[in-house]
Amino acid sequence: MRYQLAFATLITAATLASFNGVFIRALADMTDWQIVFWRHLLIGLMLCLGLTLSYRSGVINAFKKIGRLGIFGAVAFGLSLLFLTMALHNSPIADVMFTLALIPILTALIAWATLRERIQKVTWIAMIGAAIGVALMVVGHLNGGSMKGAGLGVGCAVTVSIFAVILRWGRDLNMIPMFAVGSLIAAAIALPFSFNGPSLSGGNIVILFLWGGLVSPIYYSLFVVASRHIRAAEFMLVVPLETILSVLLAWLVLAEIPSTNSLLGGIIVIAAVSGMVIYRIYQRPRTHTPLAP
Repeated sequence: MRYQLAFATLITAATLASFNGVFIRALADMTDWQIVFWRHLLIGLMLCLGLTLSYRSGVINAFKKIGRLGIFGAVAFGLSLLFLTMALHNSPIADVMFTLALIPILTALIAWATLRERIQKVTWIAMIGAAIGVALMVVGHLNGGSMKGAGLGVGCAVTVSIFAVILRWGRDLNMIPMFAVGSLIAAAIALPFSFNGPSLSGGNIVILFLWGGLVSPIYYSLFVVASRHIRAAEFMLVVPLETILSVLLAWLVLAEIPSTNSLLGGIIVIAAVSGMVIYRIYQRPRTHTPLAP
């Protein structure tokens, strides 16, 4: 795949992923546990179907090859899905997405703690900037909002970062089976709590199939394809890109306007992370290191 096509694939995936908040708001009459269960059950089943069509009789081996490390990655990914869905359901979209912009920094910290990867000066500078931005957002929550969504957003950022580090540890792992298993893990966790809530309406079923059965499996697959042809540093640009698109969609489609503190803090976080990522792009040699969002 040509580099330009791979980058266009990455942008397409980020654009599709940025609709998550819009889909969740369209399911406002469902409980967060119901949304987690049905969405991720559909994602898991559709990814399993795609793997079966791709590998045919070798599909079982495709799952076996991820090994124990892949299972740990799937658990981290499944927890991140649960945290993200519940955060978006319980908090303004902008607050959650600005928090998720911390993922590249958290990934660097976890990689330093577990893989002993050296943290560059630019990363320390980005951490300080991001800390200031997050502090501004937290002050906004303390003045009048709930910390629940922010806490869930941090949980998502941490688990996604753990997943990314696991991928660095096992660079040859196939991400699609991990996505499938992780989605089914999220659905299994939510199942016992999904019975308390309203019955599914016809409109909700359509939205869930569109989101969980079509859009989400497509953008996960596109992320995987793009990651095989784009350097890890460049791939991390997807984080601020998806954040900006998600906030814009929340404003244009849902009329969700972030608070002044959230907006200022979010801008500082995105600027810090984007600066770090762009610096890495121009400092590192051109190697294709796959890294999932």
